Amino acid sequence: MCSLIPFGDKDTYATELCVTEAVVNSIKHAYRDEPDHTVAVIFCLLANQLVIEVQDRGKSMDPLLLEMKKDTALNFDMMDLDSIPESGRGLAIIQNYMDEVHYRAAGNGNYLTMKKKILQSRGDDIHGNNRSKDS
Repeated sequence: MCSLIPFGDKDTYATELCVTEAVVNSIKHAYRDEPDHTVAVIFCLLANQLVIEVQDRGKSMDPLLLEMKKDTALNFDMMDLDSIPESGRGLAIIQNYMDEVHYRAAGNGNYLTMKKKILQSRGDDIHGNNRSKDS
């Protein structure tokens, strides 16, 4: 999907990471690692944004967790290897990279919607890096 969008390599990787983190959260937390469940990933490419929704029918998440993780899960000393948490950073990664993130539980389903703006210019990616010099 990201190859259809004027994203640089870094933005493509970050988008893929966010989708992976959301799916892993569904498997791990909503379904508690139980097999034989479905996680749906729906992509919608609009003129100015990519909308990705991850859906599951498992245990609902506390909606406040999304905001709580944004500011706390990435606060650790990278120079102190013992302080780096082994898990628990997925929602923070999603919150810090995506432009909008919304969670809702409705009926018997959970819906995590992530939105990323697409710049119309092909010269620079969303971080100001020249796409022709992606590394």
